[in-house]
Amino acid sequence: MKSIDHNSLLPQNDKRRNHFRKGAVVIIPLVCLILTLAIIGELLKQTSIELNQLKKSQHNLQAIWLSEAAVQRTVNRLTEDLTYSGETWQIPSQEIGGPYPGEVVIEIDRDLIQDQSMILIRTKASYPAKAVERVRVIREWPVQLSNTAIENNSPSQ
Repeated sequence: MKSIDHNSLLPQNDKRRNHFRKGAVVIIPLVCLILTLAIIGELLKQTSIELNQLKKSQHNLQAIWLSEAAVQRTVNRLTEDLTYSGETWQIPSQEIGGPYPGEVVIEIDRDLIQDQSMILIRTKASYPAKAVERVRVIREWPVQLSNTAIENNSPSQ
């Protein structure tokens, strides 16, 4: 008995249609895979951007805290010595409790305000201190000097 080849019984157009279907079965999953990888790539890119923004926000908050601490430091120094004119305050990472050190430049401007009982404290806080992508916060506080502080810190005669 002779075996019959079913493909040989099909007309030529049906053979082409069957071959096209086999190609479509391969191409459709490949296109789906490419689209899925593109979507995953965009999600990873967006996540990376958000992580960088979160890091900048944390550094900005730390610089604000350093700036506020510098004002408290300045007020304490001024109660001890009215001639205190400022400094560059280097804060090690161990004191901050973070991975990076901080730096605050403290300036005292006595000439800007006409009232002799007023001074202007300017702080320039940088966190991380020496990094290329650091955050810098500049703040100014006008401070009223009390008469008791002036009397207590003036040289005795």
